Amino acid sequence: MADKSGFITLLRYLGMILPGDFIKTFFYLNFIAKPRKFIRLCLDSFYRMDHIYEVLSEFNNTYKGNFSVLEFGVADGYAFTKKLYATHYLKMSERVIVHGFDTFDGMPDTDAQEDQDMVANDGWVTGQFKASYTNLDNYCSQRYKNYKLHQGYFEDTLTQEYLDTLKDSMPILIWIDCDYYTSTKSIFEKLIPFIPTGCVIYFDEYEFNFGSTFTGEARAVKEINEGKFGPGIELILDHTLSLNSRRVYRFINSNIENQFQRYKPLNTKDELRLRTNDSPLP
Repeated sequence: MADKSGFITLLRYLGMILPGDFIKTFFYLNFIAKPRKFIRLCLDSFYRMDHIYEVLSEFNNTYKGNFSVLEFGVADGYAFTKKLYATHYLKMSERVIVHGFDTFDGMPDTDAQEDQDMVANDGWVTGQFKASYTNLDNYCSQRYKNYKLHQGYFEDTLTQEYLDTLKDSMPILIWIDCDYYTSTKSIFEKLIPFIPTGCVIYFDEYEFNFGSTFTGEARAVKEINEGKFGPGIELILDHTLSLNSRRVYRFINSNIENQFQRYKPLNTKDELRLRTNDSPLP
């Protein structure tokens, strides 16, 4: 059956009016295809700073208590300081502490197949993204108080003493920007028992190797949902926060006792939606 939508009808009329295949093709590519792509990108494209403010606002307005934001792979602090400013702008500095984890020595050496670029053998190199812990700490200390930098390998800095603090300041956003599967795995092996249901997990390099689940952060997501990190846990893609990407998830943890506490319950005994009218309008 022929497509009779308004858009296709318009294209048919243009095809009849415009002379020659070259002019038709030139007009379509430059005045139809490119503008449509530009508009789609403007409306749907994912920008990784958007969800920081959305997540902070959601938990600030909905839940009681204090919270933590964790970033793994801080480097020079490009995204780390933006998170800190977000807590300041939203007046949440007293409720949220932002933790940054990194060796500050750059990318580690790895020969694991799960960490390799499969397209052109052009993956990250040892020492890439090397930065200064001291410079970043000095910058932050002059502007913010609600932060802590943890220097070292993830498996070493995620100590039991630190993990126990997450019971009182529950994580609401975990930002995974360590690129490698092996690094991502070392985080979740320590952190999973302390991640509450509803916490947002962001993966900065999910699209590594086109999002192949053979490698990188995408492999970790797949393995979590397959139960390889233990039973009773799941990552659910948050379409509202992810937009056209697969980078933002909600963590589901049926094993953890610690839960967020809402200011106002969603459900009450007396709740009832009363009839108004019989039309489609509310």
